[in-house]
Amino acid sequence: MLPLFLRENGLSGQQIGIITGIGPVMTVLFQPIWGMIVDRWQAQRLVLYVTLPTAGVLALLYPQVGGYVMFLVLFAAMSTFHSSTIPIIDSISLRTVQQHGGDYGSLRLWGAIGFAVASMFAGRMADVTGLQAIFYIYAAAMFVCVLLTRSLPQESTRMEFQLLKGLGQLVRLPRFMVFLFGTFLIFGTIQANNSYYSIFFTAIGGNVAGVGLSFLIAAGSEAPVMKLAGRVISRTGLMWALVLSGLISALRWLFYGLEPAPMLVMSLLFVQGLSVGLFLPAAAQFVRDNTPTEIRVTALGIYSAIGNGLGSMAGTMVGGLLLDSVGIFGTYTVFGVASLVGVAAMFSLRFLPEKV
Repeated sequence: MLPLFLRENGLSGQQIGIITGIGPVMTVLFQPIWGMIVDRWQAQRLVLYVTLPTAGVLALLYPQVGGYVMFLVLFAAMSTFHSSTIPIIDSISLRTVQQHGGDYGSLRLWGAIGFAVASMFAGRMADVTGLQAIFYIYAAAMFVCVLLTRSLPQESTRMEFQLLKGLGQLVRLPRFMVFLFGTFLIFGTIQANNSYYSIFFTAIGGNVAGVGLSFLIAAGSEAPVMKLAGRVISRTGLMWALVLSGLISALRWLFYGLEPAPMLVMSLLFVQGLSVGLFLPAAAQFVRDNTPTEIRVTALGIYSAIGNGLGSMAGTMVGGLLLDSVGIFGTYTVFGVASLVGVAAMFSLRFLPEKV
């Protein structure tokens, strides 16, 4: 809902795109730094004790300031500290699954459930009290996470992120590089939708509460698919799972470009589960199965940086430019075309040699 808040404060589409795009930039820059700090001192909890409340306090400043520059600086700072959470929690989750059994999708679905509930609550509060409510809700969530951090297991095993060595090996794997290109386009537009959906939904006649309910339905649909993703992938194969999830996303964006009615949009939100809920586990397994063991952590980090980082940055920044030039519906049409190119890249994987 941040773009809707920024739009309400008079910012242009280009400015909104730059602000929402700066988050992934800070993530790409600072996630390796947080990772090195954690690896060096095994300080998972300490890092979270510092970064989570700092991000929360910065969020509280947002409703108190105004202007493009201040919004940009604050969001960059928030993203810097918030970026520490993903690699730490993912590392703990993967280690827990490795030691105690289970699958990553079953843990990841709780993130989807949390996002869904928070989105609905934030949408209702914003509709009643104003869009500034989203920052107070975010800050409260960060402080609750601080309280929960103490219960997290402390890892003692050091995981290396050998960037230079890993890059040298990975660029010689055509299959992995094509996968990264497809991820950049498919997941980049998925992340961009998270930024621009609120503008799209209000443009077709919906309200802010409807935006929150939309995220509840969409994110909630991811949970059951993630739970069953392993079975689906084992039946279809990795390549077809990636193609199917990407194709569903592409068709969804093209549909949004047709200016559909709000109720029709909401009735089809469940398809996000078939796209995001299937794509994330399939992509993680693809990286694991198609990269050498000794640089697997590096490969996962690069995949995250391309999809969540560079792809999201490009999608949101280009989306802002498109918003000013062709409007929100034209923006989604371009998202759909870009996703189709990504789907073609994923389909081409069947013609490339698998990792030995």
